[in-house]
Amino acid sequence: MSSRNDGSGAPRGSTGSIEADHILRKLEGGGQRPVAQTARALKLPKVKAPSLDNLQVTVPQDSDITQEELLMRFHEMVRAHSATRERAPGEPVQLGDTVVLDTLGYAQGRLIPFSAKSGLEMEMAPSDLLPGLPEGLVGTPVGGGQEVQVTLPDTYPVEHLRGVHATFLVDVVAAREVTIPDAESDAFVRKLGRGTTLEAVMESLADEIANERADDMWLEAQERVLDELVLRTEVPLTVELVDEEIRQAWSATEARLLAQKDFAPDELQESLDGWLDDPTTRLEAERRLRIAFALRAIIERDQLQLTPEKMDEVLQEAVVPFGLSLEEARRALAHPTTAEGVRNAAMQVMAVRHVMGKAQVRFEGVPGVFTGNGKQLR
Repeated sequence: MSSRNDGSGAPRGSTGSIEADHILRKLEGGGQRPVAQTARALKLPKVKAPSLDNLQVTVPQDSDITQEELLMRFHEMVRAHSATRERAPGEPVQLGDTVVLDTLGYAQGRLIPFSAKSGLEMEMAPSDLLPGLPEGLVGTPVGGGQEVQVTLPDTYPVEHLRGVHATFLVDVVAAREVTIPDAESDAFVRKLGRGTTLEAVMESLADEIANERADDMWLEAQERVLDELVLRTEVPLTVELVDEEIRQAWSATEARLLAQKDFAPDELQESLDGWLDDPTTRLEAERRLRIAFALRAIIERDQLQLTPEKMDEVLQEAVVPFGLSLEEARRALAHPTTAEGVRNAAMQVMAVRHVMGKAQVRFEGVPGVFTGNGKQLR
């Protein structure tokens, strides 16, 4: 993949400095640093801990599961159970393949923020997010590259680039040919392990989606509680603090890939400027910082202590499900380069749980009131 062209970008992934995945990134050596480290050289504002009294939120009722959503989940399951063959280096990719890509986008002569992706796995099928990209890759050899022209849709995450003509530079790192069987045959339906009939499989998938949505509603409850916390906390943020928060996120993600691609210093600065100038990114960074400062103040006021037992509990619940063992997490805590980051991130997770335990959550359409930790109050 060459470093300079004119074209478009790809959407950025979600970020957050207080969630469990923050700890995972710490253990993997990436991610953003907590406030104490992010702004070590900057003057930190003094923040008064917000009251946790009458901390109440209501989560809107979720929409019904659509047929399109159910069919897409079934499609994904069928592909997961289909026969595959690794395409050899130099072999051209085709529609229907699963491909692993490195992508880089340009538009209006500049690198698009968040467009540098490494190891992006996707199905070679029409895309609503990047119309024409999979079709433009047809025939590209594994190990080769392609320049693909697209017009960014009205739903593109970078708002000011919606409707703009863009160019993607794409390297095809790997590809698998996928042979789809007769998905409605009795033999294949039984192979899925979700029942003996197609109707039973669909019911199982509907239950799966419903359970995921229930989990998402609890995550939404947490986000709403944290937003309420922000409203109750006066945090005099400076431009420098927000810039540093964004810079650390950029350094841990897009900057690494661009450095591997031998981008020049001025091109790296262009990439960073795209992040710094993006309004949505700035709002997200401000929110993360406000939450982090509020939690830090609550930790001090309420004298929260991260005992070894609580540390193991946080690591067990927040890290182990992502594939790391508790022993690996403990080793990270013992290593000088990762210990402080892991401990600070774990403290933030503990503080979130403390706050959620004080909150009252209502779910539209569900009787009762709950604490943010799932205990029903009435």
